[in-house]
Amino acid sequence: MLPSELLVTKTKKDRIYPEFVQIDEKHLELAEELIEVYKNFVGKKKSEIGEILVEFEHGLNFKLIRGLRTLLERRCIFKSKFAVEPVVARRAIFEEANDKKITNRKEREKVIENVANKLNISVTDLEQSLWADQESEVVLDTFASLSPEELLKLYNLSLAQTLLFKSTGMNVSFKGNYKEIFRAIKYFGLMYIPESGNKIRVEGTSSLLKLSERYGTSLAKLLPVIVNSDEWEIDAEIVIRRGTPRIYHFVMGSRSKNLLMCKEEAAKPMFDSSIEERFYNAFLASAASKNWELIREPDAVFTGKTVFIPDFKFKHKELEIETYFEIVGFWTEDYIRRKLLKLRAMPFNMVVAIDKNLACFHSAQFELGLDQPVILYSRKVPVGAVLRYLAEIEGEEIKRQVERLKFRGTQIELEGDLIPIKDIAMRYNAGKEAVRVCLNHPEYVVFKEVVVKKELLNEVKDKLVSMDSYVEARRAIEDKGLSNPDEVLAHLGFTVKWKGLDPSAATIE
Repeated sequence: MLPSELLVTKTKKDRIYPEFVQIDEKHLELAEELIEVYKNFVGKKKSEIGEILVEFEHGLNFKLIRGLRTLLERRCIFKSKFAVEPVVARRAIFEEANDKKITNRKEREKVIENVANKLNISVTDLEQSLWADQESEVVLDTFASLSPEELLKLYNLSLAQTLLFKSTGMNVSFKGNYKEIFRAIKYFGLMYIPESGNKIRVEGTSSLLKLSERYGTSLAKLLPVIVNSDEWEIDAEIVIRRGTPRIYHFVMGSRSKNLLMCKEEAAKPMFDSSIEERFYNAFLASAASKNWELIREPDAVFTGKTVFIPDFKFKHKELEIETYFEIVGFWTEDYIRRKLLKLRAMPFNMVVAIDKNLACFHSAQFELGLDQPVILYSRKVPVGAVLRYLAEIEGEEIKRQVERLKFRGTQIELEGDLIPIKDIAMRYNAGKEAVRVCLNHPEYVVFKEVVVKKELLNEVKDKLVSMDSYVEARRAIEDKGLSNPDEVLAHLGFTVKWKGLDPSAATIE
């Protein structure tokens, strides 16, 4: 993007267009000359570079020159070069001259010389250090060069982004690259409404009451990702306030792709370093992660003419259930109403977390009869609320499976002394918890992961009666194929007496 004062546009009827530069010989020559200045002036002061570049503005489009300069300076690293910290140098000069009346150059030079001797540096180094931290005095340390064609295409892309900055919204259609586009939309926290598999509506800044500048920047950052598509077109509404505000349409498509930079500023969607990443890490640290897999950036979900890209998907590791999780930052009442209307029609479970601090918040918003669970959060998503939601749908699924097993009148058949519950669950196409609830056999005892015949447990108990060593008791239980000795000991009525942390010193009673 460029500063708004460098935006150059033209209008025709109800259309508005950025004044793109053509990739022709004249502009390529200009771009090359500007690039050469930065390449040749590495090690020079910023003020010296500025003096050279000002000359380019005479007789030329100064907005174009300043726009290109802006983009080139973003590729520069300027550093302060000094022998002593500028603040220290200025303080030393002030203290030396504080009680003296400096009326001529000779007296000034004497002060400079005295301070240089005290600081053990040369007069030249002291002079250079005095104002080395001022913007005009910083020195160009490195410059990431690019080709003249790349610079012109980057300028055109930046013009288009600047025009989009205060768009009231835009319709986007595309072919290919859909996954990257939706990921970028989620990454930048943009409000969007899917229209079909390859058409979406992205809301603009006019929908928000606050944080519009940040949101406008995010909207503009989406453009490079769109441009990377095979075929694309945008139709953005732009408000121009020249006297009476008027809405123009900015229409651009892949026919303009040869004028635009396609890779330079393409988004690299990762975690939003605040909300999503904190939630992801907090969930993985919770006990629920033993039962639920958390999938970040799942595939797009297509339902008829609607496409949906959720932030996360929860998939139960045992039960055949999954649910989606959406974290909403920027929103409006109308946006939430339309979005949740679409979610109601989707054939899957969903929970939505809404940042009430970023919202145009009205308490009445949540009295709209929404049938999707809504969690309000501030600064971070409350993991506990999400865990309660997961526990609820997990419990509902277990209850459903129990009712199915009982409705069928299925008698779970048990054979053998020791049967893993997972084998029974697989045989009856049910979860382990549902199987545990339905197991009620007088000859067997149900443990967490296994069903054991009472005769086998009585044999184990007879052996344990003559033992007092905890380690020997564990070994005797494990020899019978039971993998959780502590669970068996507790069931048989034995208690473990610990003497410190050493298991070999523990006894059973």
